[in-house]
Amino acid sequence: MKTYGTSAQWQQLLLKRSTFSGTNIEFCQHHNVAITTYYKQRALLAKDQPNSTLPVHTQCLTSSRFVQVKQTTEVCAQTRQNTLQFDTLTGQLTFPIDLATADIVAIIKGLTV
Repeated sequence: MKTYGTSAQWQQLLLKRSTFSGTNIEFCQHHNVAITTYYKQRALLAKDQPNSTLPVHTQCLTSSRFVQVKQTTEVCAQTRQNTLQFDTLTGQLTFPIDLATADIVAIIKGLTV
């Protein structure tokens, strides 16, 4: 991989991206740069230079369709049964372990609307 050490070198490389017709991966392969390093440097330069013409990658927190699920071995105090816990970006959902999958899916879909 080629080393780009200074922010000026990275800025020049990122400006070349606008004239490259391929994907980001193809661009990085063409310039012998790791794709992860490309994204990291692009984010750093965009943060340091908010009014620049460099492309900025923004992350929408609601766009993720993945939810971390873990089965707990804790016993629910009211019902004395195992629970299924969903950890989301905004909180936690806890369901009885024997709740039907279709019901869980319906609840989660209702929350995403």
